[in-house]
This record gives sequence, C-alpha cells and structure tokens, in this order.
Amino acid sequence: MITRRHFGALAASALSLPLVADAARGQQMRNGKLHLRFAIAPVRPTPAITIKEFEPVFRYLAGELGATYELASPESWAAVSVAMSNGHVDIGWLGPWGYVLANQRVGTEVIATVKYRGKPSYHAIIEGRPGLPIKEFPKDAKGLKLSLSDQGNTSGWLIPYAFLVKSGVDPREFFQLREGATFGNNVSMIQQSLIDLGSNMDRGRNGMIEAGEMDPAKVAVYWTSEELPNDAICVPKGFDPALKAKILDILVSLPEDKAQALMGSGYNGFVPATHTDYGIIEEAGRITGKLKS
Repeated sequence: MITRRHFGALAASALSLPLVADAARGQQMRNGKLHLRFAIAPVRPTPAITIKEFEPVFRYLAGELGATYELASPESWAAVSVAMSNGHVDIGWLGPWGYVLANQRVGTEVIATVKYRGKPSYHAIIEGRPGLPIKEFPKDAKGLKLSLSDQGNTSGWLIPYAFLVKSGVDPREFFQLREGATFGNNVSMIQQSLIDLGSNMDRGRNGMIEAGEMDPAKVAVYWTSEELPNDAICVPKGFDPALKAKILDILVSLPEDKAQALMGSGYNGFVPATHTDYGIIEEAGRITGKLKS
C-alpha cells in the first residue's frame, strides 16, 4: 500500500528527475486481478478526512471493474500531479492546475470533471477576518497579511495570484505574503487572527461550515473568482483505451443521489471532459509565468 510518507517520498524524488511519460506500460495485476493505484488531491482540510469521505467512490469504481486498489492522499496538490507524471498513479483526482501542468509535461489526459452540487464548476475565494476595511479587493487590502496555498493549488494559489498580477499588483510587494498553507490552515489562522486574508474555494468553505470546522461569523469572503472547471479525473498518457472507456462510463453513469452517498458533502457525480474545458486554467498559468506557451 502507498502510505502518505511513501507517496510523498515518491513525489519528492520525482521532482529531481526528468518527467517522462511511460506510454508503453501495462496495467498492474495482483493475484490475477487488475490492480489500480488511485490518488486524490487534498479536497478536504486533511488527507485523513479526504480519504475517509472519498474512498467509497474509489472502492465502488474498483468493484465495478473487478479490481483491487490502493488509495493515497498527500498534503500537497502538486504531489498527485508529480506522482502521476512519473508513473506512480493510474487514476488521479487532480486539481485543475495540477492537471494542466501534468498534461503539458507528459500528456496526462483528463477524462471527467467532478460535479459539485450538480455543477462541474466552482469558484476560488479570498476570505479574511470580518470587519476589514475592504470594499474593493485587492485595492483596499495593501499591506495586509495574505496566506496562499502551495503553487500546485488552483484556487489556493494560481487563480488568486493570476488575478492579482492581472490587476497590476505584485503580490510579494503589495501584501505580507506567505505561501504553502492548506485551506484548513488558512481558515484556522484567520479565526485565530494570525493572518488577515487567506485563499480557499467555495466548495471548501461550504464543506468546512457543514462539518463544523469553520465559524462563518469569523471568516468573511472578500473576493470571488469567475467560474472555474472543477477537479479533473485523469489517466496517464498511453492508458489502456478500453479500460479508460469503462472507467468513464462507470463514473458518468452514477446517479447524483448515489454519487453523493459515495463522496464528501456536496460532491454528486461526474461529467465527461476534454482538455479544452481547462482553457481558463492554462491562461492563468501563462499570466503567472508558470506556463511558457
């Protein structure tokens, strides 16, 4: 089984190696059965909560395929992308930005987009301590303490950073900026008044409120992005076409009520997806200078 420590070590070591697609590799077999290695980005505040809430949908998929499986959820969104790029993951639940990076580097392919409350889209948000004198963000937030997530995170780093750059703001000069926090960290620091502002996503905010992990009276929303494509269900370049088609059919055929029962609060299914659905993410990557073409 891939433990979090082992998964992190694989991803970390992969960062120092050339990213090479392994298109010719076959699927793993264990005891005569197909064996699939799943990974999911930290959709919830911690990896443990993420696995607890989302393992049922991976178990269901493996069962429908007659396969055994293992599931990992690292603390970094980027780690799933890197591990998939280097052949350590067969099916990955990637953030939109992680998918775009993996696609550009080694041809990772999106096959489906996750639905949240019936929609395959969501929003990045900037939250903060209530009562801050911010009528217009970022104009009125100069000098405040802003915490963004790791640079592999779509709504936690890429989208707000691109918005700031596009607004003529250098985030590192304009704010007291820190990076690398999880959404849960940001919310905790806001509620303890350790920072003024922190990144999150509307899905994450709703989930934390419903789980009692956030007091909405202590965390206000100061900025909301335009609509973004939801998380991507991905396979490596060269993945078995017949198996890929079966996986897609199983996922998109899930009724919303059944999908909701298999996933964390608010998540209720999948829709087919192609690379063009993630064009807005590519544009943000170019604005931030993380994508060169």
